[in-house]
Amino acid sequence: MQPTEEQLTALGNYRDIIIQQSPKVAEAIGVSQQTLAGWMEGKGEPTREQAERILEFLSQSNKKE
Repeated sequence: MQPTEEQLTALGNYRDIIIQQSPKVAEAIGVSQQTLAGWMEGKGEPTREQAERILEFLSQSNKKE
């Protein structure tokens, strides 16, 4: 399923953080770093479930800091 507009907006807001932590984010959601980088460059987009996992990972990372 396509990601929601809210998910896409949130991913856009976290773009720099996702890029900086791309190895960890990619591993956490089960995709390659190349796939994740492509999404951040506008080449395709994650599924709704993948977007949810990215946002959940970022939320958990923020709680640890």
